Amino acid sequence: MQKAKYIFLLCLILTGCVSPQKQYRIGVSQCLDDAWRQKMNNEMQCELLLHPEMKLYTRFANGSNDLQCAQIDSFIQERVDLLIVSPNEAEEVKPAVTRAYHAGIPVIVADRRVTGDEWTAFIGGDNYQVGVLMADWIHSIQSTTSHRLHVLEVCGLPGSTPATLRHKGMIESLAGHDTIPLIRSVQGLWQKEDAYRAVCSYLSQYANVELIVAQNDLMAIGAAEAVRDTKGYGSGSVRIMGVDGISVGLQAIVGGIIECTATYSSRGDMVINTAAKILSGEPFVRDTVLQTTMVYSGAAQAILMQYNERMHDIETMKIVQIRTDTMMEDLRFHRHIIVIVVSFTILLFVLIIAFLFYSQHRLQTEIKEEVVPQLENVQEAIQLSRRDEAFTERLKQIVDAHLTDPNLNVEYLASLLQLSRTQIFRRVKSVSGKGPLDYIRERRLIRANELLHTTDMTVQQVALELCFSSPGYFTKCYKEYFGHLPSSVK
Repeated sequence: MQKAKYIFLLCLILTGCVSPQKQYRIGVSQCLDDAWRQKMNNEMQCELLLHPEMKLYTRFANGSNDLQCAQIDSFIQERVDLLIVSPNEAEEVKPAVTRAYHAGIPVIVADRRVTGDEWTAFIGGDNYQVGVLMADWIHSIQSTTSHRLHVLEVCGLPGSTPATLRHKGMIESLAGHDTIPLIRSVQGLWQKEDAYRAVCSYLSQYANVELIVAQNDLMAIGAAEAVRDTKGYGSGSVRIMGVDGISVGLQAIVGGIIECTATYSSRGDMVINTAAKILSGEPFVRDTVLQTTMVYSGAAQAILMQYNERMHDIETMKIVQIRTDTMMEDLRFHRHIIVIVVSFTILLFVLIIAFLFYSQHRLQTEIKEEVVPQLENVQEAIQLSRRDEAFTERLKQIVDAHLTDPNLNVEYLASLLQLSRTQIFRRVKSVSGKGPLDYIRERRLIRANELLHTTDMTVQQVALELCFSSPGYFTKCYKEYFGHLPSSVK
């Protein structure tokens, strides 16, 4: 009986050794290796920890259409199970994407669209809406001045869908206003250095540029450096807007280098989740358009803090993944050793079984006690971070909608958010670093600053409009927050 028991256990082990979980090979073709795509890659790698059945193979085209098409064709020849493509230029990369699609390989197009409809799923931002936000920012400034503004647009790669749609959205949206600024464009090719050279060249010929809209944050920073280094201009003399909301862009806003940015989500986690659904035959959304919003100095610091915390979580999960892979390699090694030894001698049969049981028990105990709790903690932290983002946005919207309400206090805000007084203090403190009343006062001061710079309202009118107890108290609060006394636009 004892011998039969050991033979049965050995059969189970050998079955486990020869029947591993199906592995999927995912080819990733990135048009560039820039900060935005690095963020997307980090998000994909983080989400991949929840899908051990998938492995990514990433290649970068470095802005070359020919190289990207060749890389996609190579993935087709290798018969990857799924392809993720962020195309360099829509029309030029389309044939390679079409070849992959016709070869029976599911294709997820991420970030930038390709022309046509021969792809499996799309996940990316609304680049036309980004252009509309650019136009709204320009118009908000144009409406405060009587002369026609001179605006310089720094464009991305010609032919890429983000560059084309962002420009189109801006131009068509501006056409709906009475006063249309003078718009001139230069090519920044998505790169900081190219944007710097193009803007320096333009400013050396035209000395009256007042606004610069760059189609990504890196080009916005390059434009800011060009303004700084061009004779006749001083740092901060030209107001600059970027796009993407990546960490360097947020840091540039906090540092006063650029004025604002339009967020453009990468959502690598959503790309991996969609890939998993496609491979498993589950229903999925074919066309996902991500929302975008404007970020000014008031929110940039908070978003930057949340981004840094998320990156820390991702690094932690990478370490956990390495430890898990090492342990699994050890487990596979021990299993192979046992199979080899058993094939040579039945005499060592009992000792081999004992050794395997000991090794499996030790590794499973380590995974259960160390790795699994860490994964659960990190996943919980990510979920909490996402909930905090949603709460932060909801809090901002509700407070901004009631800035002129004299009854806006802690109790009223708690009722609007359907929270208790204790909960409102704790939640607001956790996402903003300050109490509810301080947060409300900060939002009123930011709104006051906008009114003073975009309307004809006096300091006294603004203080009354935003429910400050007196103009003197408003002036005191304004100076403490902005570092200078308030003044209305004449």
